[in-house]
Amino acid sequence: MRKIALNELLPPIIYRVARYAKKRFYKYKNITVIRHPFDAIPKDIKVNWILDIGANRGDVAIAALESYPNSKVICFEPVKSTFEELNKNLQPFSGRAHFYNCALSDSNEEAEINITTSHGANSIEPQTAFHQECNPHVREVGKEKIQLVRLDDVAEKFPNQKFDIVKIDVEGHELSVLQGGKNFFSSNVDVIIIEISLMRDPSWNEQAIFDIFAFLKDAGFRLVNVTDLYYAEDKAVQLAQMDCVFRHKSMLKMP
Repeated sequence: MRKIALNELLPPIIYRVARYAKKRFYKYKNITVIRHPFDAIPKDIKVNWILDIGANRGDVAIAALESYPNSKVICFEPVKSTFEELNKNLQPFSGRAHFYNCALSDSNEEAEINITTSHGANSIEPQTAFHQECNPHVREVGKEKIQLVRLDDVAEKFPNQKFDIVKIDVEGHELSVLQGGKNFFSSNVDVIIIEISLMRDPSWNEQAIFDIFAFLKDAGFRLVNVTDLYYAEDKAVQLAQMDCVFRHKSMLKMP
């Protein structure tokens, strides 16, 4: 008889929140439960530096700093109130966390971000109909002026140039982030964890996943894992969002 995984017993929203809770579990009886995104990366990496793009309130940054005691993290978060919470939440890791109150993109200019009823859904991109359908509790309620910067430009100021892990979660703006850091990604990064949200695409004719995959292939990365699959409810197996793990081909051993 097939074993039933814990996530099959819980509504999607409860499972997603539980995984990012501060107190996390490794196993439930004999069933492995994903603790946080770093459980999905290759285990042979000695992690010293992490770049958290779209750090929000710091859940992933905290998970990184707890998981890798010798690591340091650089966080980008553009929304002022969320940035303040990020700073507060990472105070226990003073000296190991660096902060930038701006958004990474493919240009250096002032822009606006859409503020929503959920801090985790704030996005430079407008909310799509598919995203609204999948997240009826999320609605745009205002805008805030933010600063956009290119990673290839701002990276020169980093205290370190080589990064073991880069996590990208920017609610539909992922391709612009990649394009603004083309040189950086191809030369300075081992692993990329990137959230790819089909529900953020403007239409079925403009799915960013194909451009993201093509960009990362050209930059020297190969797909090594897919996790955190989130399906649209009330539809026949329709994927809405997932996290993809890429590793630079120079670090891969072919079978």
